[in-house]
Amino acid sequence: MRFYILGIGPIGSLLAHHLRAALSRAHSVTLIHKSVSQARTAASLGGAISVENQGIVQTRDGYDMEVFEQGDCSGAGIPFDYTLSRDDVKCYPPSFENPRTDPIETLFVTTKAQNTTNAISRMLPRLTPRSTIVLLQNGMGIYEDLVQKLFRNPESRPHFILASSTHGAWLKSPLHVVHAGIGDIEFSIIPDSRGRDFEASLSEECRPQHERELSLDNIARQGETSYDQYSTLRDTVSVLGSLDGLDCKWRRMSDVQLTIRRKLVVNAVVNPLTAILGCRNGALFKDEASKRMLHDICTEAAAVFQAQLEADTQAFLGSLPPDVERSQAPLGRMPHDLQADALIQEVKRVAQLTRGNISSTLSDIRKGRPSEISFLNGYLVRLGKQYGVPTPVNSSLLNMVNMRSAISIDQMF
Repeated sequence: MRFYILGIGPIGSLLAHHLRAALSRAHSVTLIHKSVSQARTAASLGGAISVENQGIVQTRDGYDMEVFEQGDCSGAGIPFDYTLSRDDVKCYPPSFENPRTDPIETLFVTTKAQNTTNAISRMLPRLTPRSTIVLLQNGMGIYEDLVQKLFRNPESRPHFILASSTHGAWLKSPLHVVHAGIGDIEFSIIPDSRGRDFEASLSEECRPQHERELSLDNIARQGETSYDQYSTLRDTVSVLGSLDGLDCKWRRMSDVQLTIRRKLVVNAVVNPLTAILGCRNGALFKDEASKRMLHDICTEAAAVFQAQLEADTQAFLGSLPPDVERSQAPLGRMPHDLQADALIQEVKRVAQLTRGNISSTLSDIRKGRPSEISFLNGYLVRLGKQYGVPTPVNSSLLNMVNMRSAISIDQMF
C-alpha cells in the first residue's frame, strides 16, 4: 500500500516516523509538500525524520516525497528525489513530465483544520470511493465541511476515520520533532453510507459484554464480493493498531466523539484566551476574570451539546416503526464528561499539564497565518445557532481572535 501524509508538522512527522518503523519497505510512506521549496528543505536534510524523546534521538529514512502545487487541481503529485546530495538538491529541477496520478489509497491528514478543504481539493482526482482518509486534527466540523464542499455524493465519497491525539510534540527544526508528552490516539470509523456496520461485533448477544470487541472482519472479510471496496479501510485500521509507540486505540464512534468534544472545549478556552492575551497556557486561571471566562465558555458548550443530544434523541424516536414502544427505547443521556463542571476541570488539567506551551492559535497569529478558530469556538457558535442555544461568549471570542489576526504583528507596540 501507499500511505500519504498531508501536514508535516509535529504530529504528522511523529506519525510518519512510526508508520515507517512499523511497515516494510514494500509499503511506501509519502510526505506531501505544498511547494518545491519545502521539498528542497526536506531533501537537503536527507529526507529523514528524527524523533527526540528524553534526549534520545531516533532517525528513520525511506520516505517518498511529492509536491502538490497550490492552484493545481489536476491531482498530480510531482515526485521529488530525496536521495540527492545537499549540493545537488539546491539546483534540482523536479520533473513535471511524469507526475503521479495513481489513486491514493490512504491519506492521513494532520494539517491545520482551516487548510484542510483547500489542500484535499487539489487531490480530488486521485481520491476514490475505495480511498481512506484519516482526520487527525484539532477542532470539529472538518468532516462536515469536506462533505459539504467536496464529497456531497455518498457513492463517490472515500471512507473516513476520525482520530484524536493526546501526544505532545513540537518541531525543533524541519523534520526533527520532540515527542515531549507521551499520550495516545483514539480513532473510529465514520458510519458507512452503504449500510455496513463497522461496530457489529459490539452487539453480539451471544458473547458477554466484557468479551465483545471491534473486529477487522466487521469492515471486510477475505473472499467476500465487496472486499476490494473496503480493503484500504481494513488495512489502515490494521496499521494504526500496529503503531505501538503511539498507543492507537480503535474505539466505538460514540466514545471518540466524546473525546473529541472534550478536546474541542479545552482548545476553545485555552487557544483564544492565550491568543488574545499573548501568553503561555500556564498563565491562565490565576485570576478571577479568566476563571469566569472559563466557566462561561464551558457552560455554553455544555448547553450546546445537551441540545444536540436532545435533538438526536428525538430524531431517533421519530425513525422508529409505529409498533415500537417509545418508552422502552434507549434514550441518550448527557455524559458526565460533557457537563460544565467536568469540562472546567478538564480545561484546568490540560492547561496545567501544558503550562509551558504556546497555543497553536497564538503561534498562528504571531506568524501572520490564518487560525483554526472557526473550527473551535466557531464550531460551537454554529452548533448553537442550529439548536437555538445562545453562545455570546464564544461568539465574542471568535470575533476577537479574527480581529486580532487582522492586525499585523509589526503594528503592535
